[in-house]
Amino acid sequence: MLKRLTVGQKIFCSFIIVAILFGVVSLESLMALNNSSEGFTNYRDFARESNLIGQIQVNQLEGETYVKDYIITGDDKYKVKHDASIKKILQLIATAEKSFLNKERLSLIVEVRHRINLYEKSFKEVAKTQALRTTLANDVLISKGDLMEQTFEQIIDSLGKSEKQSQALYWCAKGVRHLVLGRLYTAKFIDDSDSDKIKRALEEMNKLDLVTTKLAQILKNNDREQLDKIIQARTDYVQTLMKFTTITEKRNDLISSEIDVLGPQMTQTIKQAKKSVVADQDELGPKLQARNSRAITNVYIFGLCAIILGGIAAIIIGRNITLPLKKVVEAAYRIADGNMPEGVEETDRKDELGSLAIAFNKMTTSLNVMATAMERVADSDLTVKIEPRSENDTIGKALARMVENLKDDNKKIHDTVSILSSSLSQISAASAELTASAAETASAVTETNATVEEVKQTAHLSNEKSRQVAEVARKAVRTSQQGQKASEDAASGMMNIKLQMDTIATSIVKLAEQSQHIGDIIYVVNDLADQSNILAVNASIEASKAGEEGRGFTIVAREIRNLSDQSKQSVAQIQSILADIQKATSSAVMITEEGGKAVESGANLSSQTGESILSLSTVINQSAQSSAQIAASSQEQLAGLDQVAVALGSIKQAGEQNLESSRQLEIAVKDLDIQAKSLQTMMDRYKH
Repeated sequence: MLKRLTVGQKIFCSFIIVAILFGVVSLESLMALNNSSEGFTNYRDFARESNLIGQIQVNQLEGETYVKDYIITGDDKYKVKHDASIKKILQLIATAEKSFLNKERLSLIVEVRHRINLYEKSFKEVAKTQALRTTLANDVLISKGDLMEQTFEQIIDSLGKSEKQSQALYWCAKGVRHLVLGRLYTAKFIDDSDSDKIKRALEEMNKLDLVTTKLAQILKNNDREQLDKIIQARTDYVQTLMKFTTITEKRNDLISSEIDVLGPQMTQTIKQAKKSVVADQDELGPKLQARNSRAITNVYIFGLCAIILGGIAAIIIGRNITLPLKKVVEAAYRIADGNMPEGVEETDRKDELGSLAIAFNKMTTSLNVMATAMERVADSDLTVKIEPRSENDTIGKALARMVENLKDDNKKIHDTVSILSSSLSQISAASAELTASAAETASAVTETNATVEEVKQTAHLSNEKSRQVAEVARKAVRTSQQGQKASEDAASGMMNIKLQMDTIATSIVKLAEQSQHIGDIIYVVNDLADQSNILAVNASIEASKAGEEGRGFTIVAREIRNLSDQSKQSVAQIQSILADIQKATSSAVMITEEGGKAVESGANLSSQTGESILSLSTVINQSAQSSAQIAASSQEQLAGLDQVAVALGSIKQAGEQNLESSRQLEIAVKDLDIQAKSLQTMMDRYKH
């Protein structure tokens, strides 16, 4: 049955079978994906609702935190942040009311919005009381408290100028103490709203009232006027503090009865809405998972059936197509390997494969005919006649053209080889003559190079000697220059020594003059010691006249007399040392004069020595210049010889290369002659 169908019909049938099977699988998969998509859409809606509720919860908690921070600190920035959180919550609730489909969750969201409105209304009342508390604290309590402290300081400063106001100062100090404690407890009450703190503050203010009553009986004039200011400020402070307490109690009642109640209620309502979403997700999740598992199982079953049935159909139809093709392919491989077959079977089929077998057998016959002709050409038989089978027989035409070209090329190569053999004989003779000439040239260059090397060695020796003479001359010049510099340094040193000796002599003369001045000062100090001694004696006499009351002064007079005696002894020692210094100074002056004369004589001798060394340095310098010129000439001559040697080396190397090239040319000509003869023998084998 399958042999009656064409290959296209067989492939089409296979495609229809596979398409039907995969259509069934695709339909089942589409149904499964549709169910999964619906479930995932519901799950995504639940996730979106959960996310909205979570954002509402986060902003609600942030708003409560900002409310607590505002209540504690009174800073308006927390109020602004709270208002922003409430605004965002209302926006999220509006979004939830539009998107939520579950009526239960929608009612919970509406309830949250209602309680947020109540919470916001209560917070505004709390904010008003908080602002009023801040105003009272800043405008009255702090200002009046500072006024009372400053007024007490003024009263204390005024009382401190009088030594008879100790009682008033005592009561002022007590008043300041009660004022400070009252303000301290008030500040604590403002921070934590503790009723015990406000009671203590009022108690301290009452004690301050008793103190002011006591001070009113003591103070007079300006101090009494200052006290009246304190009494009035205390009255205002207490009235404001009572009002502040009432406002604080009202604020605390709002916080405890509304803020602290509505906040947890909103949190609980939001949690209920979130639990509702989680419950729906928990219910949908297993259903969706079971539905997906069932769909996957169905797809696996239908897919496996499709694969099995499609595989069976593919095997049956494929074998019906591939077996005949396999035979044709095997025959084609044999042709590719050079084994020409007789033909293939399957020519009785009515489909394209039968037509392919007939055409393949016809092609095999044509290839066998051409192979026979190619074998004759390979056996050097160019007399073969090749006739193309048709106008489109490209291989036949190419083979016929190839045989004709081989005939023409064979004749041309034969003529060329004859001419090449004659030319090679002439080239061989010329190459032999060139080789002999190159050998003679290389020998002459070698002898010339040896002579140049001998001259070069002599020039090297001469150059080395001239360099040695120049080096000795340079050393002599350096030595003479060093001697000249040393003599100049010696002369300069002598002059410096002479100047130093003159300076030393001048310094010693000045030292002698200063010693004389010191003697004069010592004389004055000695006279002062005598007068101090006399004064001490007079003081002792006056102290003895004073009796018991002048005993202390007697001791002082005795100490002054002892110090006077010690001063005279020190003056005597200094006079002795000064006399020795003056003697040594005179001796140093004489020695300095003699040293100056000796230094001057040495400076003259150093100048004469420098002039002699300068003359010797001039002569040695001229000799060094002459030696340097001789060395430079020798160096130039040696460089010229080196260049000649290098040139001769290059000529020698070129000659050797020419000789080697000539020999290689001779060998190549001989090889080429052999190849030409071999080519001529090979071309003679072809039949024309």
